[in-house]
Amino acid sequence: MAYVHINKQTNEVRIFGSVKNLSNDLKIPIDNLYTTFSRKKLKEHETNEYRIIKTKIERA
Repeated sequence: MAYVHINKQTNEVRIFGSVKNLSNDLKIPIDNLYTTFSRKKLKEHETNEYRIIKTKIERA
């Protein structure tokens, strides 16, 4: 799975390969991300500052 992070203030887009890397780089508590994407099975997480989208990586 890939996690696409969109910063709403700068419109910067970053792609992460794991929840752990996303949490470490952006200082978002990993428990919040696991709750959103694993326990609640959501595909998107949005705040006033950013939007994170969980998506599959398409490979040839």
